[in-house]
Amino acid sequence: MTKFTLSEVKSALREEFSTDKWTTKAVGAILQNYDHSGGEWKTHCQFNDHSYYRVVIDQGNDRYNLVIVCWNTGQGTPIHDHPASECMFKVCEGEITETRFEMPESCGDNLRVANEVILEEGDVGHINDSLGIHRMSNDSDTDTCVTLHCYFPPYKMVHTYDERTGDVTRYEVKCILSDK
Repeated sequence: MTKFTLSEVKSALREEFSTDKWTTKAVGAILQNYDHSGGEWKTHCQFNDHSYYRVVIDQGNDRYNLVIVCWNTGQGTPIHDHPASECMFKVCEGEITETRFEMPESCGDNLRVANEVILEEGDVGHINDSLGIHRMSNDSDTDTCVTLHCYFPPYKMVHTYDERTGDVTRYEVKCILSDK
């Protein structure tokens, strides 16, 4: 299959989501075929010393959005879900650790690690609530990480989970819109 530029990824996603016949497999193939080695994504990157940084680069057609996430060394998400949403992501630079947990049956249940995987540059991952909840982290002491995420449908709120207590909190997802 032909490799896509970032602009072509946006066009392919817009076409894929133009009807109700989109598939997770097709979205994954689009991200897999993105040629991240050209570095187009770098124009959208911003790093922050305090937290990972989310930049929306395509708001889609209300069925998805495309987000660049910039991870400084040692940064990670809280454990969170993806309410009624799918997420496919590609590692554009560095490595990202994804730790999945079994979905707790009720608030306050102890969280159990289901698996942990390190995704390297070029790898594509997928998460939704049927697969569990997860935490993503750049565990490197020296290298940044950049990931490209497609959320379908987009969402603004998630639930975060305290690993020690199992307590659940609603959390507003914060992003900036790219001006590029």
